[in-house]
Amino acid sequence: MLSILRKLLNKNPLREISETDRKVLAICIGAAFVFWLILNLSRDYSIRKSVNINYLLDPERVLVETEPVPTSQVITIEGSGWDLLWENLRWNNIQISIDLRGKKNLEINRSDLESQITRKLSNGDLAVTNIDFSRRSIYTNPKAGKRLPIVSRVEVNFADGFVATQLPVFTPDSVTVSGSEDVLENLESWPTEELVLDDVDEDIRQLVKLAPGGPGVTPSRDNVQLTLEAEAFIQRQIEVPVTVLHASAVDSFQIIPQSVILTVSLPQSSYYAIRPEDFLVVADLADNRNDNGKNTVPLELRRQPQATIGIVMQTEAIEYYLIN
Repeated sequence: MLSILRKLLNKNPLREISETDRKVLAICIGAAFVFWLILNLSRDYSIRKSVNINYLLDPERVLVETEPVPTSQVITIEGSGWDLLWENLRWNNIQISIDLRGKKNLEINRSDLESQITRKLSNGDLAVTNIDFSRRSIYTNPKAGKRLPIVSRVEVNFADGFVATQLPVFTPDSVTVSGSEDVLENLESWPTEELVLDDVDEDIRQLVKLAPGGPGVTPSRDNVQLTLEAEAFIQRQIEVPVTVLHASAVDSFQIIPQSVILTVSLPQSSYYAIRPEDFLVVADLADNRNDNGKNTVPLELRRQPQATIGIVMQTEAIEYYLIN
């Protein structure tokens, strides 16, 4: 690499030029660049830029959004290269404000918007073109408030062997939403933002963002706390006697089997909290009586503890025999 660089330096034609001539050459190149820059920046160009539209309102009033209220606008700015150079150095969007303070409504047309944008430009020689904006009226209404319950859009996927021991709890469980009465009357709840929690194997206590409001509707807070208890679950087998319903009062009968085994899935903390009498397994003989003295009767689980997650009956039916 060093040998190649040395060869290139040796072939450099500037080595044969005197120091005075090299200075003259550098001045000529610099002057040519300046003239080229002046020539090109003196021409007319155009750039595209975004304008943010803000609305100044009285504290007790809000925008009416029966139609979407414009909050941004893309424009074209035309002018000489010199003027556009300074405008292009402003990285932020242009900000303009529509003053609705002390007013119930205001009519805005294209020329009003163009005048406001022009006053925000860095140079008065720049021109604003291609504003896609038609005349429209902006209305305000007195601000109202409504308390709305929080609706969860949080999806929780538990790790294998874990389960929630209760429903998700949000604190607070509701939020006050401020806005125009005509908008609030159509709102029944306020959602959280969509959130997916995977492989959960422990209790959850974290802040969850609420869905953002629009220009005319604003929630009183940005987030709520989500609490969800998670616990490992296990299985336990319990023998439960079968209860016969609607048996004949005059006939003797026998059922086989007289009890069933339930495989119960439940949180680990509830393993010893459940008992056989907490379950009710029923064989209902109504409309199942057979004159031949024998019948197969399906079993039905009619009661179970709230703590149970899932139950499987090892026997789904019994044999019912009349005894003469």
